[in-house]
Amino acid sequence: MDPSPRWRDVLVDGAVVRVMEVGDPDADPLLFLHGWGLSPRCYAEGMSRLTRAGVRVVAPCLPGFGGSDGPPLVGAAGGWGHGIDLHAYAERIAGLLDVLGLDHPLFVAGHSFGGGVALQLATERPERVRSLTLLNSVGGAPSRRTGIVDASWWRWAAGAATELSPRHVARAAPSMLRAFLPNVVRKPITMALTARLALSASLAEQAQALVARGLPVLFVWGDADRLITPGELGGVACALPAEVVRGRHGWLMTEPEEFATLLRNALVVHTMLERRRRGQAIVLPVGQSLADLIPRERRSAPRVAVGS
Repeated sequence: MDPSPRWRDVLVDGAVVRVMEVGDPDADPLLFLHGWGLSPRCYAEGMSRLTRAGVRVVAPCLPGFGGSDGPPLVGAAGGWGHGIDLHAYAERIAGLLDVLGLDHPLFVAGHSFGGGVALQLATERPERVRSLTLLNSVGGAPSRRTGIVDASWWRWAAGAATELSPRHVARAAPSMLRAFLPNVVRKPITMALTARLALSASLAEQAQALVARGLPVLFVWGDADRLITPGELGGVACALPAEVVRGRHGWLMTEPEEFATLLRNALVVHTMLERRRRGQAIVLPVGQSLADLIPRERRSAPRVAVGS
């Protein structure tokens, strides 16, 4: 099967959702939700590698980004900007899955803002989510202690431009700018409101409830991330310890091979956790635990914030 991305527009409740798909249409589906201000195109290199494991990646442009229609700026109860919340995003994604006919639970992975949407989707539509892999996810309600809210949202957003190390600029910056700049030009209000939402989202209690319900959840953090820190999400106790990789906020785009390898192994571990929950046997090499199946190629010592 050609791993080249395929694009199409899907109509969901009258709104256009732009969708990138990679891999065999008959393979197990993985729903991937991208980060703030970007599009799935920025992650295409890693997604193509991931399909080698027999996974079909379904990666929509989140509402208001990458050619997808935005959520309403006015909510049902009225009020400017009240239509932009994680519920609206999760609802649109759930509607997309309905239209695509993806009736069975999916593996779900989300980066940054997409991680917050993934958590909300799993909370509101648990029958849709098979496991969660949350990569540098928002939702920890960052406080002064974690060093983010001290800056205004626009200063935080501007900091995204410095999140690529000099040696990675040539590789990742062009695709990021191709996604980011059109979003700023076409949907500036949506960009501003979603940036504020990313800074203020508090999802630790939801995440802990999902874990308590038995959903496999893995948190992955970059040790040099200056945009998002774990915050309260660092205290969520999961069956698997949080993974800390060497890299900044955009490490998924600058290290596509590592991203694909880590995510592929996370899905294997999540599948084993499913088996254990159903009372089925898990066979591991002698002396290994499930956590050992997550690769450690570029792993670093956890930061204090992860366990706090």
